[in-house]
Amino acid sequence: MYLLRCRRMCRAGEFVCRKRYYPLSKKRIARAAQEGIVHIESELSFDVVVVGGGIAGCCAAIEAAHAGASVCLASASGVFSGSSFYPGTWGLGLIGPRDAADIDDMVETILHVGRGVADAALVDSFVRGIPEAIAALEAMGVSLKRPANPDEPQYIPCFDHSLRMWRGLERDSMKRGFEQALCEGGVVRFDGCELLDIAMDGGCTRGALLFDRSAKRFRAVSCGAIVLAGGGVAGLFKRSLSASGNSATVQAIAARCGARLVNLEFMQIMPGLVAPRRNIVFNEKAFRFARAWDASGEPIARDVLEARSEHGPFSCERAGAPLDFAMEACGDEGMEIACDVGDGSPEFVRTFSGWLERECSVSASAPARIAPYAHASNGGIAIDEHGSCGVPGLFAAGECTGGMHGADRTGGLASANALVFGRRAGVAAAKFARGFVGECAGGGANARSETPGFASVGTLASGCGLDVGSCRGSDAEGIATKSDSRNARCAGGSRFRSRCGSVSFEVEERAYPASGAALRELRETMSTHCMISRDADGLKAAANAISALQERVGEAAYAPVASFGSESEPASELMSASGLAPSSSPCSDAASIAATMRIRLQLETASATVAAMLARKESCGSHYRSDAVQ
Repeated sequence: MYLLRCRRMCRAGEFVCRKRYYPLSKKRIARAAQEGIVHIESELSFDVVVVGGGIAGCCAAIEAAHAGASVCLASASGVFSGSSFYPGTWGLGLIGPRDAADIDDMVETILHVGRGVADAALVDSFVRGIPEAIAALEAMGVSLKRPANPDEPQYIPCFDHSLRMWRGLERDSMKRGFEQALCEGGVVRFDGCELLDIAMDGGCTRGALLFDRSAKRFRAVSCGAIVLAGGGVAGLFKRSLSASGNSATVQAIAARCGARLVNLEFMQIMPGLVAPRRNIVFNEKAFRFARAWDASGEPIARDVLEARSEHGPFSCERAGAPLDFAMEACGDEGMEIACDVGDGSPEFVRTFSGWLERECSVSASAPARIAPYAHASNGGIAIDEHGSCGVPGLFAAGECTGGMHGADRTGGLASANALVFGRRAGVAAAKFARGFVGECAGGGANARSETPGFASVGTLASGCGLDVGSCRGSDAEGIATKSDSRNARCAGGSRFRSRCGSVSFEVEERAYPASGAALRELRETMSTHCMISRDADGLKAAANAISALQERVGEAAYAPVASFGSESEPASELMSASGLAPSSSPCSDAASIAATMRIRLQLETASATVAAMLARKESCGSHYRSDAVQ
């Protein structure tokens, strides 16, 4: 049986587990094949599993390790990925209060820009935590850019009215600093592994089901706490300024666990290039030095271009909104634009122009076309000031969360959010996991779990697995469960069995053969009805299309994984010997099963997003209802 006990197959009817052989009877193979169930038992135990390789995920893993926890960092695209490290943006800005006297004004501004939908207490805690988070980043050796002319009006953040403390995040410097901190903390990296399910028992998180995209196999990990830092919902749209690993699944996983989703209708939509290159952000400051034409060839008014240069994301409440409406009307071909960027341009514009020519081989003064791109989410999983989702053992940070932002978001706060709440979620998860382990072990809240230790950072290189023999204490019990439940449920509906130090997932062998086509259809639907202009008819059409897709995917046929045989005794012969006829339907594999699980999660996140857009009937910030009563 494929992936039983999460070890590679060797001879027919046997599998390897820590260099010991366990017989797998033909009767058990037949029963498992008949039931259509894949048993996946946890390979390792950690105090904390962090999901996501961007700023929030890295910060959470680093702080959890510093708090004494054993930590696993899993990322579908690998560490130093996500929107934080997306190559199509010219730079990352970070803002904070200029001094203590600026804190209250910054809090009030965020709440005003958020149009009453942000959590006031969370915003206050957030702003007060920014200076400490920046200091911690610099203590890691990360160099931050400082503006040559900090009083230049161009440094006033999007949607803000005042200059703030501004720092530029240099990706290479961050990578070096994070790499060293992860190594020093002994964080184990599962690069290329995505989260597909969470084991829950007694209302608490118990383990994570991961899929290794390169090795094309599942991995189960038991743990005491999980931090979700998997990014926003931009991956649900056909044009997005986000990393390829941004699948928009962690929101649905969190909701399945009992977490609350907030403000999903608010998403930043940015102008980006579609010609001469695609998937590259357009710096809004350049609108002041640009000429643009609508779909009929009429020039965009100069006052509209001036107003649009004051903020990057679309907002229906700003004077520059007509440009976004005209840009959307140009369709996939994009709006024609020409910029006149010279030496006399502000520092921000010169920096963007230089980056565009140096990194993208595009002249800022050359004719170009721009179109709306899905960018960062302003809403997501509801958290408190410590990153808790309200579900014991489940924490979240970064763009997948909501509450600290509102209808519009002040520029530079996405990175600040990832830093502040990534660090806090890591610390809180470590405290929860270690306290929980101590309680189970009878050693009190501060007892240390004897989970596997590592001499240095270990990377599960795609396809090669982990040399279990190189780990100290690889047979340690790890995380204990609070109850004696042997057959609890996963958040995703699959069954799992747990005992001290182990969880065992049971995944249905069902695969939808057209998961890729379903995702393309979903993205087309979201891009048609859920971008800049929204109305009830379009949103209802989107909801119906998503529901139809869910029904089709839900009818995925039973397709057994026929990988437990061998050349000498193939799976079909083993099944025949047990009185079973091989399935006439095409045999699936682990990747097909994972793709089916993924698209189901994406459809759930999309459904929740559309429902939020439909429920808010008025226009507000980044959410524009063309049918709203004026």
